[in-house]
Amino acid sequence: GRKTFTTMSQALDYFLVTAWVEEKETVGVFLIHKDEAGVSIEETWDMAAMRATGSHDLVLKQVTLDENKLVESLSGPRGKKPNGWLLHIPAVYLGIAQAARDYAVRFAAEYSPNSLNGPIKEVPAVKKRVGEMELELLNARHFLFRAAQLYDDPERRPYLKSELGAAKHIVTNTAISVVDKAMRIVGAKSLERTSPLQRYYRDVRAGLHNPPMDDAVIQKLASEAFDK
Repeated sequence: GRKTFTTMSQALDYFLVTAWVEEKETVGVFLIHKDEAGVSIEETWDMAAMRATGSHDLVLKQVTLDENKLVESLSGPRGKKPNGWLLHIPAVYLGIAQAARDYAVRFAAEYSPNSLNGPIKEVPAVKKRVGEMELELLNARHFLFRAAQLYDDPERRPYLKSELGAAKHIVTNTAISVVDKAMRIVGAKSLERTSPLQRYYRDVRAGLHNPPMDDAVIQKLASEAFDK
């Protein structure tokens, strides 16, 4: 088999891989060491975004494992139970947005073009965008932290429906908006290869392609609304 998107593949000692267990008619999660016979990494990661993740392909050629390497069986319909791992995805993109915001604010406080007597932070349009970034980050941060808090409570976790998917949707799209505003503040300099903003711009777009997809989140919310 072949596992794509194996993040940090070249740095890992162990991999968690899902596979169908025919005898049990369920999906199993297997723990595989990098030195198992038949295990190799094929360097296929050639993306414009998230290049540093090194998400190459994990290739499994006639790999045989002991039974104790089956660490979990995902019994029942997949996707029915809340999966807290979903929250690491929006957390990553929230971090990118925060970094873009920090860079833009520092730039606005220091950059003074010839047409002004002081830094551009005094320009009303710049102040407006900075304020909008702050508001968007507050909304995204509070929603994400609240979803994590609910998931961490064993009594509330079973009642979670679309909160985790909604957190990913809200935070990721907010992050894209924040990075865009940061680039508008910095201007053409944000496109320089030496500027971290051009990397943030490329990286934050990858969030749209991490699960769950925006359309799936919206459709699930709609289905829940009609079922009430």
